[in-house]
Amino acid sequence: MKNLIATACNQKYEQFLYNDWLMSLKDNVNLNNTDILVIDFGLSSNILTKLKKENVLVKKANTKGNIVNARFIELYNFLINNNNYKNLLFCDSGDIIFQNDISKILNSKIKNFLVVCEDIAPPMSLVLKENNLDKTLINNIKSLLHNKKMINAGVIFGNKDSFISLLEFLINNLKNLNTWGLDQLLINYYLYKHGFEELEDIYNFIPTTHISSLTIKNGKLFKNNELIYIVHNAGNKSFFRPLKNFGYSNKNKIRLNRLLVYSLRIIYKIFNKRSD
Repeated sequence: MKNLIATACNQKYEQFLYNDWLMSLKDNVNLNNTDILVIDFGLSSNILTKLKKENVLVKKANTKGNIVNARFIELYNFLINNNNYKNLLFCDSGDIIFQNDISKILNSKIKNFLVVCEDIAPPMSLVLKENNLDKTLINNIKSLLHNKKMINAGVIFGNKDSFISLLEFLINNLKNLNTWGLDQLLINYYLYKHGFEELEDIYNFIPTTHISSLTIKNGKLFKNNELIYIVHNAGNKSFFRPLKNFGYSNKNKIRLNRLLVYSLRIIYKIFNKRSD
């Protein structure tokens, strides 16, 4: 059976999707036994043509709502109608590049989920409101995740059956598909409840919330002199993204905004302390 690397994208990030996400994936990852799926939330005809020339599978999205939530419904519909996949990598598309081969993970026997936890958790409690989630579930999330390391939901490895169960949970509990941040909390709750294995942070390295030393040499990013497999320039808005000029096509121009990184870490720590 094949493996699948899946993501979702809209027109806003389509240039990054093609020039940086996809090209870094094809250049650095062995895809001999792996299909690539892009869930289309309004991509231009030009990008769609380019994706198809690269043999990328494209699924037109029909679900309305914030893409970070609606993509789970679309992925679920794809998986239940395609039985030829064993393991999956589901990841973001607008802020991730691949620098090394992850096929060893995809070709391994994944029992449940493989994810990376963050050293410093961003404040997520603001989205735990009763108009977004059931009150009982909110209390359960707060109780289970208290003092736990935050799993980053931007890169998730898992087997197909486990993914389908996770997606069913998300679909059944997402009241408001337009709320940012709910996916992170619900995935954390589900994975802490049902089990996961923690990967090294080189498989989803976020400069803001991972405290290991980051260096940039010849356009490549290293953690303590070890090449990072997946670089994740996470941030809800472009202002909060720690890597400037981020991408694969212009990798020699990438720079770390150290002041922003240190400032955000302080803000996160203060906010989380007040939320305890």
